[in-house]
Amino acid sequence: MPLEQASLLQAVVAFGVIFGAGMAGHYVALQNAYKVLPLGLWLGLSLPALAFSTSLWIAIPLMLITGFAGGMLMVPMNAMLQNRGYTLLTAGRSIAVQGFNENASVMVMLGVYSGLLALELPLQWVMVIMGSVMSLGMIYLMRMASQKTDSTCSAI
Repeated sequence: MPLEQASLLQAVVAFGVIFGAGMAGHYVALQNAYKVLPLGLWLGLSLPALAFSTSLWIAIPLMLITGFAGGMLMVPMNAMLQNRGYTLLTAGRSIAVQGFNENASVMVMLGVYSGLLALELPLQWVMVIMGSVMSLGMIYLMRMASQKTDSTCSAI
């Protein structure tokens, strides 16, 4: 696809994220926030699926659903993180810690992504590796959440 058409695919993901975030804000209470963690597994599994899809008719719905899962996951996780941060720190410090960790994570992931590309791995396999790491991380968080009795999952 030419670049100007391919950028429309970003809009498909963005619509999914907006819809998912709206649904999460409306239907997921803070005490049930950990119940959306399985959507992180979908995100980890959908990365390789997207990388290997060759049909636009498969990629568009997959991207829309992936964006929806991201939006549904993002809102409750941010709410839980901010709630826990507020109880342990001040609101300003909580936001600062969250911002630092988000940006540090982005830098680490970009470094890993760049390193894998520098090794001349095919993009599809880079996506398989990154999706696998994300899936394993979500499985770990789901296990941690299931072991906690605190309704806000203080370990996450």
